[in-house]
Amino acid sequence: MTYIGLHVHTHYSLFDGIATPQEYVDRAQELGMPAIAITDHGSLSGHREFYRAAKEKGIKPILGVEGYITQDRFDQRANDVRDGLLDLVYNHIVILAKDKVGLENLNKLNEIAWTEGFFKKPRIDYEVLEKYSEGLIVTSGCLSGALAKAIEAEELAEAKRIIEWHKRVFGEDYYIEVMPHNPAEVNNQLLALADEYGVTPVVTPDCHHSDAGQKEIQELKLILNSYANKVEKDATYEKSKKHDNLMDRLDYLYGADRQMSFNKFDIHLLSDEEMHNAMKAQGIDREDMYEATRTIADSIQDYDIKDHLDLLPVQYQNPDGELYELAVAGLKERNVHTDEYLARLDEELKVIKDKNFGPYFLVVRSMIAWAKKQGIMVGPGRGSAAGSLLCYALGITDIDPIVHGLLFFRFINPERNDFPDIDTDIQDTRREEVKDYLVRQYKHVASIATFLQFKDKGVVRDIARALHIPLTDVNKVLKLVDTWDEYCTSKQTREFREKYPEIEQYGDLLRGRIRGTGIHAAGVVTSKQPIFKFAPMETRTSPGNKERIPVVAVDMTEAEQIGLIKIDALGLKTLSVLKDTLTIIGEREGKKIDLLSVDMEDTKVYQMLSDGFTKGVFQCEATPYTNLLVKMGVKNFAELAASNALVRPGAANTIGKDYIARKHGKQNISYHHQVMKAFTAETYGCILYQEQVMQACTELGGMSMAEADKVRKIIGKKKDAKEFDVFKERFVQGASRFLSPNVATDLWHDFEAHAGYSFNKSHAVAYSTLSYWTAWLKAYYPLEFMYSILKNEKDKDARTEYLIEAKRMGISIKLPHINDSDMDFKIEGKGIRFGLTGIKYISDNIAGKFMEERPFSSYKEIEEFVFQKGSGVNSRSLQALRVIGAATFPDNPRNDQEIRENLYEFLNLPEFNISVPQHYHAFMNDVEEFEEKGAFILMGMVKNIKRGQGWSRVEILDKTGSISIFDDEQTTIETGRTYILLCSDNRIVNAIPVDQVGKQESSLIKYLNYKTLPFKEDELYVVSFKPRITKAGKKMATLTLADSSRSLHPVTVFPTAFPKAYMKIKEGSSYSFSLGKTKDGTVILEDVIDNN
Repeated sequence: MTYIGLHVHTHYSLFDGIATPQEYVDRAQELGMPAIAITDHGSLSGHREFYRAAKEKGIKPILGVEGYITQDRFDQRANDVRDGLLDLVYNHIVILAKDKVGLENLNKLNEIAWTEGFFKKPRIDYEVLEKYSEGLIVTSGCLSGALAKAIEAEELAEAKRIIEWHKRVFGEDYYIEVMPHNPAEVNNQLLALADEYGVTPVVTPDCHHSDAGQKEIQELKLILNSYANKVEKDATYEKSKKHDNLMDRLDYLYGADRQMSFNKFDIHLLSDEEMHNAMKAQGIDREDMYEATRTIADSIQDYDIKDHLDLLPVQYQNPDGELYELAVAGLKERNVHTDEYLARLDEELKVIKDKNFGPYFLVVRSMIAWAKKQGIMVGPGRGSAAGSLLCYALGITDIDPIVHGLLFFRFINPERNDFPDIDTDIQDTRREEVKDYLVRQYKHVASIATFLQFKDKGVVRDIARALHIPLTDVNKVLKLVDTWDEYCTSKQTREFREKYPEIEQYGDLLRGRIRGTGIHAAGVVTSKQPIFKFAPMETRTSPGNKERIPVVAVDMTEAEQIGLIKIDALGLKTLSVLKDTLTIIGEREGKKIDLLSVDMEDTKVYQMLSDGFTKGVFQCEATPYTNLLVKMGVKNFAELAASNALVRPGAANTIGKDYIARKHGKQNISYHHQVMKAFTAETYGCILYQEQVMQACTELGGMSMAEADKVRKIIGKKKDAKEFDVFKERFVQGASRFLSPNVATDLWHDFEAHAGYSFNKSHAVAYSTLSYWTAWLKAYYPLEFMYSILKNEKDKDARTEYLIEAKRMGISIKLPHINDSDMDFKIEGKGIRFGLTGIKYISDNIAGKFMEERPFSSYKEIEEFVFQKGSGVNSRSLQALRVIGAATFPDNPRNDQEIRENLYEFLNLPEFNISVPQHYHAFMNDVEEFEEKGAFILMGMVKNIKRGQGWSRVEILDKTGSISIFDDEQTTIETGRTYILLCSDNRIVNAIPVDQVGKQESSLIKYLNYKTLPFKEDELYVVSFKPRITKAGKKMATLTLADSSRSLHPVTVFPTAFPKAYMKIKEGSSYSFSLGKTKDGTVILEDVIDNN
């Protein structure tokens, strides 16, 4: 009989494991193992997945952990102040659960390790191990175990103490562990101690991957975690290729003597023969240690892990009755207590009653009602819950689903039993208050873990980093793709893939595996009993907060499957902006604005959006979204909601083109059948929303809403085509009542082609409501709105853009002054004053010290305070105040040139007076998009200029980064100013100061202003013609041309063609050109033909 693998690490051990639970189960089945354990490092996250996989294959699952143990879990001294090998921060220990009681105790120990004992690792101590020892089996662990360390330290008395303690607590359920990759002398000493003290030895594989074929990607994963930035001196990718195999290449790149490597070990799940041979190679041949693995496996009872438990934290006597009364009262309060609404409400309540979901809705309503009562801003809705009239009636959402044509069955499918998702946005500055309320109200509350995977084009970057592939090559290719599949199939990446074939080879093996953990941005779970009884608990640090918070250590899907009640409360900055804007309007003007009552069809607001003035408008301010709004010319809320769907990846270039063409009358509006007009008229006959897919299935195909929702999911997630075909036949058969079977089939294929890009209308409507509210406040209360935006924006680069936008809107931006500025931004008159903490080197603490001491009457007085002993401020803060004019007094007059030169350095600001027509941005590139080959129009501030003989390099900065571009040695460009630049093949060929745009008549400005470029067929428009002198003293030029699609093309004019070009070509005119190409692909001018 085979031994049983009892020490096994899956990818839930992060960089110490690569195989999935399923891969281990498959390997165990292949080896004939009737049982197998899971013992991840300090984590039980893989237990349920492992349990299901093993049970499905008829293999007994053994649930355990390789934990971390210390003498005192509260002792947080580092190893360098501890007393040698017997007093480490932690040792390893393997713990296995024998039965249901043992599993609950294991979960409790794990929770204690993460909450009370976390220091470097989640640690337990011997006190709690003894307290929760019932139902547990313990083995001594690996070389990092306490027993092995005592042997290493030659402290046999300590080894004896460790063994006797475990024997006393665990009796025959304590085993001394040996493994084939231990040194033979350590294994022999462990066996000698086992024999001396009557402890049964057990052999384990301590495996970190399932089979030998995973060894290479395990090593790559380890490299990424520990060594990716520690490449050996002078080592290169090209030189590494001289080595025959990957492991040797990694030894070359990172050193064969690196501290951590699995290269020399066989740490996969060994077969029985492999295990016996490995131990015999050490001179160890005894059957009792193999028999012990089977004895342990035989002692394991089924854990009887169940799903869909009743864990609702609140019990209601009559939840359905209470829900009905609250809902009807809500309809009356919203003035929609009509037969139509009551009938829809009854339909929804019937489904909710049948599913016993009533208590869940009451829990969510209670949370939102409490938040609103506390003055915490809550979003109007998020996701498919906005399609529920019940949610609207209860005040969970503020979206009327009947007005907007939203579907309840997109939210709840009657054929599914899991709780629905009600996602709620909460004012981010007060989200923790809502979470604290849940803890007070329900006691057992935790956030939800997330598991980050190697995926998409990030896999390309990871493999390239591990193999030391040049970053410049990687960055270039990653600009061409978004997904792994695109990388593997795109013609644009073929050359790169052929040059670096290892990326595809190892990337395909690595992707989908866990690389790290995090916290779900919105989700929390509640339970009527302690959560550890049903799921593992851990802790995480949340972004911007060092305090560790409890999380249920499974993902959202698993948490729901267990039966934990999930409540999504996502902190949203936009709600803080809205709240602050409404508050300041109330304070300044005495107005109390109800956003639910504003006119949602205000032409002024839609004109502003269509003109592209979207900065600060929720979601719309992203460049692709702004460009879409300009193309669309949104006129009403239905079109704004459509834009929210169309801006999604894939949609704009597919169904989006038809939508815009039909909207502008360039394409006829048509319907496959008049039945579809009722629900597609507002989108010009296009199937844009998932709800429209569902309605087509029900109204045309005769399906039930439950079936339609299944179709929606299959299409949206591009699931198995076989599963899809079942519904295809059903749809074609039903639609044939109205259409011929061929037309019905064509319509279904249209679904397949486009519906994958369809979007949740409920979410589009809810988030477009937020977009509209922010746009409405920007249009009618610009000062208050921009102040609130600046107050809530902590990203300096984003804040810069908002300051520029405020200036464009005519809002005065006042530089900081030590006597006038608050800690943060403030409204001052009709402008906004910069806060002191916005200045480089001035922290909240330093700003507070200055504010306590002010007002200052002179610069000398500030100096005296700064240099006063114990002032708590430093000279750097004084310099910062001085150079940006914040310490201007009669004895330190304002120096405009100095301020201008230091705005970016100390306030992260380019010049304030940047304002260009919004449509210019559609033709401009961000700095991050710049490449040395090609023609680009950039707008940015000149940060620095370096000069050499015959050249200069101008460093340009915008919100995406900086880049250096060549110009003439005697360039007229000035540092500190912002320019629109035309760059061609890494040279600046035209530079226009932004503050001079309105005064310029250059061909570049004409190009930007023209709605249609003035040329005939076969002509190209000359944007720029810039002559230069070569080192040999010959004349040549850089020519930049634009075609009918406004694409720019750089053309080199060599000395042989220069005279004719110089005589004929005039910037801003159009010509026919004869162009050629050099061997390296450079486009050159051969002839120019004047057609005038």
